[in-house]
Amino acid sequence: MKADSDALVTIVGGGVHGVHLAVRLLQAELLEPAELRIVDPSGLLESFRQKCRQCGMNEFRSPFVHHVGTDPFSLRDFAQARGREDELRSTRIGAERPTASLFFDHAEWICDRLSLESIHVDARVTDIVDHRHSVEIETTQGCFSTRWCLLAIGHGGSFTYPEWATELASTEPVAHVWEPSFDPDAIGETASIGIVGGGITAVQLATTLARFPGRDVVLFARSPFRVETLEASTDWMHFSGVTENLHAHPPASRAREEVITEARYDGTVPPYVFRRLQRGLERERIQLERSEIETATEAGGTVVVTCRDDTTLCLDKLVCATGFGSPYDGELFRHLRRASTLQTGYRGAPVLDDDTLRWIRQDGTPSPIAVSGVAAQHVLGPFARNVIGARRAGELIVEFLESAVEA
Repeated sequence: MKADSDALVTIVGGGVHGVHLAVRLLQAELLEPAELRIVDPSGLLESFRQKCRQCGMNEFRSPFVHHVGTDPFSLRDFAQARGREDELRSTRIGAERPTASLFFDHAEWICDRLSLESIHVDARVTDIVDHRHSVEIETTQGCFSTRWCLLAIGHGGSFTYPEWATELASTEPVAHVWEPSFDPDAIGETASIGIVGGGITAVQLATTLARFPGRDVVLFARSPFRVETLEASTDWMHFSGVTENLHAHPPASRAREEVITEARYDGTVPPYVFRRLQRGLERERIQLERSEIETATEAGGTVVVTCRDDTTLCLDKLVCATGFGSPYDGELFRHLRRASTLQTGYRGAPVLDDDTLRWIRQDGTPSPIAVSGVAAQHVLGPFARNVIGARRAGELIVEFLESAVEA
């Protein structure tokens, strides 16, 4: 297929990372809007917006300085100018947290000011080929040529089911919270619902669904709840000392993966969400089942679960909030591992340059492909997937592109 040329930079992914990278590039005046392209099949920020709706996330865990703009105080100023200060929620770590509504309204305002919709391509990327001095990007809407490619694609649809649910994953009564087809609003007001998981997503979903008094909500959480304000220590937000220790290990190595795994507070619940769960339990809106599900069987549009303590429940809907899979197992990353000349390391992690996030080729030279988001966690640390990770990735990528574009 003939390449449709002309973008100097193409961003693959229109989520928080992709939008922030576009904002940084345009506000740094490194290129004109006509030289920039964002490719995403869902629309700008739509996939992230949908995930917030699906799990009932009404307010963010991170402070208001973490958003898609470049000025850290832009979101706060946006709220104050519109009389929406009440949507900045208090926190124990200093800066207030925005509601999801405020975050997305501010993001939409920034996108409108920079006319980002005009450079958005509604397509899914199926292949990326490094031609050394250019990159060819094959999509469902044709083939594009670009000088630089920035990958900002998240987990790429890779999420995990418990072993007992694998054969039921495509059946009507069983779903994963991150499946695009999962719609909490479609659940009946008197339904009996089971939610599997003990982290923030499971607890948020349970407390959201339990707002209808006619529902029976059962939360299957086999381990004690762990309460943490953020997803990792704030030391990792400064990208200095602890990150330098991470970089002391070989790129894309098992040692780096182990540092990240230990540093992230996966499966934790922030205090304000845990308080909602406690209220739900006290009011008997939520039932807590500590035993682990052993079997689940579809039965006439319902699902019957049996736990290790012999508890048996019949549910109208069973939702797994059991997390994402490997960030390197998304369809595009799997394809690039098989078909390209780019280096990968432990569990398929991309081998990235620590200073520029450029993906290293098999011959050791940096490619014109840079990576942001969770797949860059071996460089950026445990906050790589978060907004703060997008901001740090933006700093590194803009810095190297400044000299590359001017050369």
